[in-house]
Amino acid sequence: INYHIDKGEKIDIVGPSGSGKSTFLRCLNLLEKPTDGEIWFEGTLISDPKCPIDQVRRKMGMVFQHFNLFPHYSVMKNIIDAPVCVNHVSKNEAKERAKKLLAQLGLSDKANAYPCQLSGGQQQRVSIARALALQPKILFFDEPTSALDPELTAEVLKVIRQLAQNHM
Repeated sequence: INYHIDKGEKIDIVGPSGSGKSTFLRCLNLLEKPTDGEIWFEGTLISDPKCPIDQVRRKMGMVFQHFNLFPHYSVMKNIIDAPVCVNHVSKNEAKERAKKLLAQLGLSDKANAYPCQLSGGQQQRVSIARALALQPKILFFDEPTSALDPELTAEVLKVIRQLAQNHM
């Protein structure tokens, strides 16, 4: 694959189950190591073993297909943990950001709940909030609406677009 994505551009990767879409996304932020080729981000060859990938990943957000929420963390802690620990945002600022995101995603009343207390769609929206809380320069979504009710899908996609425009 040889592709250049411009700032603000949105692309979809479409294919049958098992065709490598998730693996491709995981390669783009080196959660999977590609066996060949180069991956560039903001002028940096991130597939170079010498690249400080943890610093680059601070600019990337990922919503995983299976959400990957920490089961022992509340919704709020799931959202604020990375901004506080990785990006060194103050806990108060991270909480305010998280509250706004939860409100926009219709989850204000779930801040103190744990993932096991949420539906699949609610867990997916928490995962989206967690990715957006980092205010990344690029967002990777691996089936971002797979667990959402059809009625909710359009609304959540609208919120994602608005939030991404505001944060990127």
